[in-house]
Amino acid sequence: MGLIDDLKAKYQGKKVLVVGLGLQGGGVGVAKFFAELGAKVTVTDKKNETQLADSIEKLKKYSINYSLGGHRTEDFLNSDIIFKGPGVPWSLKEIVEAEKKGIPIEMEMAFVARCFPGKIIGITGTRGKSTTTNLIYKLLKDNGFETLLGGGLPGISNLEYLKKANNNTWLVAELSSWSLSGFHKKKISPHIAVFTNFYPDHLNYYQNMDDYLFDKKAIFMYQKASDYLVINKKLLNFLDKNSIKSKVLTFSSNDVQENFENLTGDHNKENIAAVLKVVEILNIEKTKAINTISNFQSLPFRQQIIAKKQNVIFVNDTTSTTPTATIYAIKRFSDKPMILILGGNSKNLPFEKLIEELNNPQIKKIFLLAGSFTDEILPFLEEKYQEKISKKIYDNLQLAIKEAFLEAKKINNDVYLVFSPGATSFAMFNNEFHRGEEFNKIVNKL
Repeated sequence: MGLIDDLKAKYQGKKVLVVGLGLQGGGVGVAKFFAELGAKVTVTDKKNETQLADSIEKLKKYSINYSLGGHRTEDFLNSDIIFKGPGVPWSLKEIVEAEKKGIPIEMEMAFVARCFPGKIIGITGTRGKSTTTNLIYKLLKDNGFETLLGGGLPGISNLEYLKKANNNTWLVAELSSWSLSGFHKKKISPHIAVFTNFYPDHLNYYQNMDDYLFDKKAIFMYQKASDYLVINKKLLNFLDKNSIKSKVLTFSSNDVQENFENLTGDHNKENIAAVLKVVEILNIEKTKAINTISNFQSLPFRQQIIAKKQNVIFVNDTTSTTPTATIYAIKRFSDKPMILILGGNSKNLPFEKLIEELNNPQIKKIFLLAGSFTDEILPFLEEKYQEKISKKIYDNLQLAIKEAFLEAKKINNDVYLVFSPGATSFAMFNNEFHRGEEFNKIVNKL
């Protein structure tokens, strides 16, 4: 019997509850997978049917029960197994009740990691996860490895990979702190763990930085002697040397002497340095690796130059959802004058360094988007940068871009219009990718 036959035998007829259908495809993948195994699937989500219409449409051919617009305790307590979405807290009272009753709570990535027949390379960090994950995937592909790209990347169902993976398959997976919390619960870590960096983030979800760091540490805490940890030199103090069983390789931006036009900035040098350590572990020729990195197209929505109109170069950095990310964008685009679009909703993160960075003389004007993060920083901006900030706060992205464009055109030379919010904006958009798509559409129509 194959893996899928085993899973079918185990879950056919079982009551599977999917908590958090979401709009990125993860919840849809879980519901579809277990419906196909013959399980009785129920989906519960705080969002209503209208908000989840796109996801529900993808599942219309399956017999699935929906319990939307909130959670009902009986849905949880009547399940045989519960799949919790990454954004759903473990402290959710219905999850706590189900755990008390002994109902197993799973998360998709931890479940896949336990069942996966091949080897997993897991990548985590506050910034650079997606770029590093995609680079490693591309390197393996280019060098003849049987490889799958997974983890928390939008639109991917990792469970589907269980249908085609074998002992020789490598899964290269981006792992958020949320998905790693599921690894803690099952005490597992990937074969090769890559830890890119660590900055304040998600403090709207975690009580404090220690809780956030603890979840991240699941990437290496349960590794065996035959496993590898590739970690940024700056993070070595996070390791308890006595409890680490795996082989540890460190990296820093100084390891990379080459310049890559498509991946500029110190943060990308760190990403590349991490990738080259994985290359070492897998015995891939360095010259081949350098060739792949040179031809790698940087990912959309990450400091991405999307258009030039008249003298204005538009930069889409919508995945900047933290003040640290905006600091990186300012540093990267400081070779020309800059108009910055900033703001949105708060993640309760420290922003003092960003306020200092806004003193950069290349920043000519700052257009502010409405949200709780903007409310937090506004008193500091009014005190220090009265002349730089827009007179109004925009709750309409289109208007903000239009007026920022007019402002940019007043500058005689080439100028960057940088959209790097440093915050989330769930009030206006489903997520940062939706926000980035809207930005591109608006710019195209200018």
